[in-house]
Amino acid sequence: MTDAEGRQRGTCRARVGAFIRQQDGVVAVATVIWLPIFIVILWLMSEAALAFSGETQIRQVIEDANRLYATGYIQTAADTQNYILGRFPNWSSSMTVTTTESNKIIQTVVTIPLTTVTGINAIQQFSGITLTISGEQMSEG
Repeated sequence: MTDAEGRQRGTCRARVGAFIRQQDGVVAVATVIWLPIFIVILWLMSEAALAFSGETQIRQVIEDANRLYATGYIQTAADTQNYILGRFPNWSSSMTVTTTESNKIIQTVVTIPLTTVTGINAIQQFSGITLTISGEQMSEG
């Protein structure tokens, strides 16, 4: 081996070693790996937040409607059902409402698909889930 070949080989080893020790771009690679995972987690959290928010809105309207029926402002169970459906015009086509009165207890049950409440329908596993929200109120009349 000549002296020039030895220097070239040493230079080549130095370059490979420098390349291996180089840390430039490590953050970019980690970002490419982890960013999609964080996006999916945030998306699932937003889906859950929308579902809980929708359930809370429906529960509040059920309580209001039952209270109005119990105090006589709404006269019949059918009017109570129409009141609830009227409060959710965008959801009423897929929402079922049942109001009954038995032994001075007014009970209203609302059933609605989860995908209607969240509005996204991107996760196919959620397509078969139905929310059932109910409320009861003692009749004052």
